[in-house]
Amino acid sequence: MTSVETERFILRPFEAQDIDFLNLLHGDAMVMRYILGRVRTAEENRAYLDRLLVLEQDHGIGQRIVILKDTMEPVGRCGFSFFYGIPEGDMTSYYVDPAALPDGAASTRVVELGYTFLREAWGKGYASEAAAAMADHGLIQQELPDIHSIIVKENTGSVAVANKLGAHRLGDCLCLGLPAWDYIWERK
Repeated sequence: MTSVETERFILRPFEAQDIDFLNLLHGDAMVMRYILGRVRTAEENRAYLDRLLVLEQDHGIGQRIVILKDTMEPVGRCGFSFFYGIPEGDMTSYYVDPAALPDGAASTRVVELGYTFLREAWGKGYASEAAAAMADHGLIQQELPDIHSIIVKENTGSVAVANKLGAHRLGDCLCLGLPAWDYIWERK
């Protein structure tokens, strides 16, 4: 997939040399509290980056490193991954890794739009700008029928971004076992 540009950003596909930025981004416990509830190790970041590269190569989707145009410094990541949902009671429970699904569980795969930024980049509208650009790119250029954002309810910043951008809240769900909401963008 090609790069996406906004007024302030270049969002380009991740490359192998971006591992240092992932170690920085995923090494902040505050940044990771609603993603894993803990920091990622260097080995986990390498495996994550390898998954991003395969996702890009095999499916043409993936996370983008968000680079400020005026400094050419990375400030976050934003883009797509697959989430796998299984019924759990009257709601869906989402997993990032299909290997983590309970044995024999029938799952539904959705394209999920996520965004994560360095703590010093919070409060500047970066997530809204990047997520809007990626949602438009996915729905218009890539012709995805819909895009989900599975957001832990306590993550008020990400909830505000989804609401601001006009995503429709489908309902309650679980994300890695935590109470969450399933938001959706649909092609018009």
